[in-house]
Amino acid sequence: MNCAAVLSAIRAAGTARVTDLIRATGLSRPTVSAAVSTLMADGWVEETEAPEVDLPRMGRPARVLRFRADARYVLGIDVGPHKIYCAVADLSGTVASRVRRDVTDATTHAQLLEQVTSTMSQALDAVPVPLSALAAVGIGTPGIVDEQRGAVVQAPSIPGWNSLELGGLFRRSVECPVQVENDVNLAVMAERWNGVGSAAENLILVQWGARVGAAVLVHGQLHRGAHGAAGEIGFLELEEEPQGVQPDGLGPLESAAGTAWILRRARSLGFDEGADAAAVLTAAADGDARALQAVDEACARLSRGLASFVSAIDPELVIIGGSVALAGDAVLASMRRHLGRRALVTPRLELSQLGDDAVALGAVRLALADAERRLLDVYTAPSPAEQL
Repeated sequence: MNCAAVLSAIRAAGTARVTDLIRATGLSRPTVSAAVSTLMADGWVEETEAPEVDLPRMGRPARVLRFRADARYVLGIDVGPHKIYCAVADLSGTVASRVRRDVTDATTHAQLLEQVTSTMSQALDAVPVPLSALAAVGIGTPGIVDEQRGAVVQAPSIPGWNSLELGGLFRRSVECPVQVENDVNLAVMAERWNGVGSAAENLILVQWGARVGAAVLVHGQLHRGAHGAAGEIGFLELEEEPQGVQPDGLGPLESAAGTAWILRRARSLGFDEGADAAAVLTAAADGDARALQAVDEACARLSRGLASFVSAIDPELVIIGGSVALAGDAVLASMRRHLGRRALVTPRLELSQLGDDAVALGAVRLALADAERRLLDVYTAPSPAEQL
């Protein structure tokens, strides 16, 4: 427990002297010195140079200690039916490498795992980091996830993804713990950790692209719901008669307001038939009237579903992420106007600045939390003698 307290103090301070650790932990000098010796022997702490701002001192310089963030690494993976994105980070959360690839010809789970393994290897080799140096892996995936099993329970928009034992598949390729979470849940964790939501305790992230999903933080904690389905707003009904899951696997709201609908609507207004959704959204940001109308109508539709969600949660912040963020201030202005007409209190709205990195960064944060917990457990777990 003394080692855990000293290690936590060093990590919080960045660099620290023994006197700093005594003050931070309340432990005696001999106890702190003994803990430091253990942590150095185990490879988690090392001596470093004193900060340049220090004034010259008489006599022997005081030992300056730092946490060895590069002693182990974590891996964050964003995996879906169309892309694989891997990010490798040290134990301070500093990302050392990123590799993204489009998924091709992955018709079976084995083929998908093969492509993920190849992408993982590229990301690790870029540092370089051997598999044996991984402390934990975090994985983000579409769908409702059973976090205990690491399995995708339901993913209506992705054929073949239901009942996918994703965690089990990955554990065959690595020698460390693997955590699996819904991709939008990880994106909101990334926003809270290193995005525009860092100062908000209660917030909603709306990940808006071809699919539409949301994730909720309440008092800084992720809210998954009883079945892991909290935030699945893409499946909200807009019509009086239930529409259910559409033939393309999308829910009623995402079919009515997703980027595929925005593209169709823009084309119906005379936008270039050869353009894709990204071109429409970029044109909206540049002020194109047809693109702006399509985006505005989509915002009106999304607000119908989001307003009830906002009223129930009462967040201080709603973050708009996903590809629709390409529309920039245009989507924010439309959402503020339409949401303001439907919600009793309109929260602050911001665009995500994390872009395509959000889910992978959230997966890194998930893996870091697991690695930190296990590292501290090494020093706080009772010994066999103590258990007796």
